[in-house]
Amino acid sequence: MKKIKLLICKISGFILKIFGRGSNFPGELLLKLDKNYDKYFKMPKIVIAVTGSAGKGSTTTIIADTLRKSGLTVSHNKFGSNMLPGILSLLISSSDLSGNIKTDALVLEVDERYTKKVFTLTKPEYVVITNICRDQPPRHGHVDLVFEKIKEALNDNMHLILNADDPYLQKFNLDNKYKVTYYGISNNKYTYKNNKFNNINMYYCPKCMKKLKYNYYHFEATGDYYCDCGFKRPNIDYYATNINLDKSIMTINNKYDINISFNVLYYAYNILASYSVCKLVGLDESDISKYISSMENNKKLNDSYKYKNRCVYVMNNKNENSTTFNESVLFTENHKTERTIVIGWKEISRRYEFNDMSWLYDIEFELLNTKYTDKVICVGRDKYSIATRMKYAGFSDDKIRVYDTLEDAEKMIKNKSKGDIFAILNFDYVKPFNEMMGRD
Repeated sequence: MKKIKLLICKISGFILKIFGRGSNFPGELLLKLDKNYDKYFKMPKIVIAVTGSAGKGSTTTIIADTLRKSGLTVSHNKFGSNMLPGILSLLISSSDLSGNIKTDALVLEVDERYTKKVFTLTKPEYVVITNICRDQPPRHGHVDLVFEKIKEALNDNMHLILNADDPYLQKFNLDNKYKVTYYGISNNKYTYKNNKFNNINMYYCPKCMKKLKYNYYHFEATGDYYCDCGFKRPNIDYYATNINLDKSIMTINNKYDINISFNVLYYAYNILASYSVCKLVGLDESDISKYISSMENNKKLNDSYKYKNRCVYVMNNKNENSTTFNESVLFTENHKTERTIVIGWKEISRRYEFNDMSWLYDIEFELLNTKYTDKVICVGRDKYSIATRMKYAGFSDDKIRVYDTLEDAEKMIKNKSKGDIFAILNFDYVKPFNEMMGRD
């Protein structure tokens, strides 16, 4: 009976794939056919799960591609179907009729709220937690609720891979219960002494609740933190030195040079997490460095090119996640050149219709209100909400422009604004913006 049910699910997936639809449907069908779906599959030797508020998609892609280049076969939910039905669909397509996963490794991007069910099903040995930050407030609520969801999903057999620079993530192992590998970034020319961000997830020590102190910051609350009670950034197993974003390169453990395919700091963290996992599963470090360095930038996420004599930087940001926007803000702020900023989207979320805008006020747009900014162009359905936020950030009326569509804003962007162009967009505007700018 099990084989028949799996065959039905496989056939449904095959048919829908022909029409380019239904990546979750086989999993949804199996959930309806049998409540004991978790007994159907036998996992491969290597099972890696990546969860967190941001960066999990890029990180799983780096891990999966590196494992493939090393000669392993890999099953990976590369299209972002990261909830239980999508992951079941991946298992169905990757298994034989007896439920044996046919690849050497399983690499999973896992939605934070589904970690308990997915981890129970797949039993990952290695779990990367990229970060936990304010994300999709109507769905996730408070960051501590997300923390508790992930914490419930963990067990003693799992090896955690954590960002040592993030004090919030240290809450997972305050009791030293888990085996943990830490990655982080050393002091570099992009670090700063005084906090630039007011709305961050962690100000206080999780042990004694006194305010954390910092030797330096990398971004938001990440950096070299400590408390008088003894809580501090842990020893780092894999650390990045000699980071040069202008040249798109960094060095790991003062030995292995790696190309950063897009020159932003958060991508360096994604690489470090991926590097750590690949080393733990047994890959040679020089090979890992070579494989990751050979990867091309995903231009759907980040891109840079020229329009006439102007540099254009396109950054795909996740709406309702202030951290991803703050990363783009910091990237823009680090460029001390005259600039035009374009911000917009077609919709807040495809999952629900709450249309929450509170997250806009967690973004430190104030950092961009300097002499270098010529115009802020607000585009799309929430253009006036964006413009209002810019007013609160201190921008004068003559610097703010609002437009219903990118087409309406085209003349202003191309001909009536000055300097390099920094487009901070949701994914639904990235492709049309690039087409408008003549990107090949």
